Amino acid sequence: MSTDDLIEAFASKIQGRGVPVRAEDNRSRFAEFEGKLAKRLPESFAGFLSRYTFPSFDVLGVSLFGWQSDSNPYIEEATAPKGSLSEVLHPRGFVQIGRPDTGNFDAVCFDLNQKTHNREYPIVRIDHEEVLCNWRVRVVGQLWPSFVKFMEAVVADLSSEVWNRPIH
Repeated sequence: MSTDDLIEAFASKIQGRGVPVRAEDNRSRFAEFEGKLAKRLPESFAGFLSRYTFPSFDVLGVSLFGWQSDSNPYIEEATAPKGSLSEVLHPRGFVQIGRPDTGNFDAVCFDLNQKTHNREYPIVRIDHEEVLCNWRVRVVGQLWPSFVKFMEAVVADLSSEVWNRPIH
């Protein structure tokens, strides 16, 4: 399955589970977001954000940030506000895309430090307390080897729990 087909299947799968995913041309919004980062994001993730608008939702243990307007968690994350996790994460090569769906405040991020094909960086979990208390990044573990593998797992899992839940 091509990456484009996988993105379509992923969007269809989460939409089928009740997440209001809408097809929309978000290329300029995505370019603004990615332009604030030190490195480009995975092609698969760029393709998803460039083509769809959606609220935050939980899938396979992760609460992904919503992508609904020009003021959204991804744009805010990219500006690395003072006192935020991203203030520490960005200079160290991590871009947060969500949190664990358990309510834990750890950061679920792309690890942009890895050499990869098509920028398909691993998705890792970062200990938020280590960042906020000690200004250090501690990777708790790798969740998926790439966003492609994450989407494949969602598409293949007929019982995956996907629902729309705002992140606060």
